[in-house]
Amino acid sequence: MLQLNDKVAIVTGGGRGNGRGVAMALADHGAAVMVCDLNEENAKSVAKEICDKGGRAIAAYCDVTKEEDVDKMVKQTIDAFGPVTTLINNAGVIYWKDFFEQTLEEFRREVRINLDSVFICTKAVAKTMIENKIHGSIVNFSSESVTACFPEGIGYSASKGGVQAITLALAGYLAPHRIRVNCIAPGPTPTGMNTFMHDAVDQIGATIPLGRCGDCYKDHGNICCFLASDEYSGWITAESILVDGGKNKIPYIYDPNNAPKFST
Repeated sequence: MLQLNDKVAIVTGGGRGNGRGVAMALADHGAAVMVCDLNEENAKSVAKEICDKGGRAIAAYCDVTKEEDVDKMVKQTIDAFGPVTTLINNAGVIYWKDFFEQTLEEFRREVRINLDSVFICTKAVAKTMIENKIHGSIVNFSSESVTACFPEGIGYSASKGGVQAITLALAGYLAPHRIRVNCIAPGPTPTGMNTFMHDAVDQIGATIPLGRCGDCYKDHGNICCFLASDEYSGWITAESILVDGGKNKIPYIYDPNNAPKFST
């Protein structure tokens, strides 16, 4: 089993959805976890759930668009568990709105939370990794919206495209310090941001080649554990991994009974 007992992880937006799934998975594999979120009660609930299962976790309020909040949260993590080895930049927001109805402030808020936070949190954490000679791992949450058309998610798509770009740039910058930077791009997954999906999980899942929607823990949480592990992914950096059940790469749902026939 993949072991992360020597890891200290920060998960932003860890109070629900993918963040909760990632925090739980990291803790189940042995990592000590800082669960930070703008909703402190949600963060505390996840941390308590981890501790009740015998894991190690603390929680903190953190506005990831504010450097002072992030610096304080990182210090809390180090004081509690020691040097940070793993950062999961998951915090995000989306406005499902028509382009002409979305305001500039809404667009800017998506960029602040989805992209600026990656810059702010990575800067704060990578500095401590370098100071402590930690060969760490940073995982950024992008989205399938970078490669698929999301006409009612213009700001979200733009900000997540930026996440993929900054991932590549940071991977190059931090490679001399043996700090790996990757991102994952989840496909359709029922979360607190995607409440419209909750009543249509089966229907949406039926359109995906592997036959289901994503799972916050099993799919996105476990791949973050893989990317946090030096043993399993120690030579992987600058990658964007599409975790979508084949939705964006396979042009049709493969049915062996209706597959095209090729002459030999």
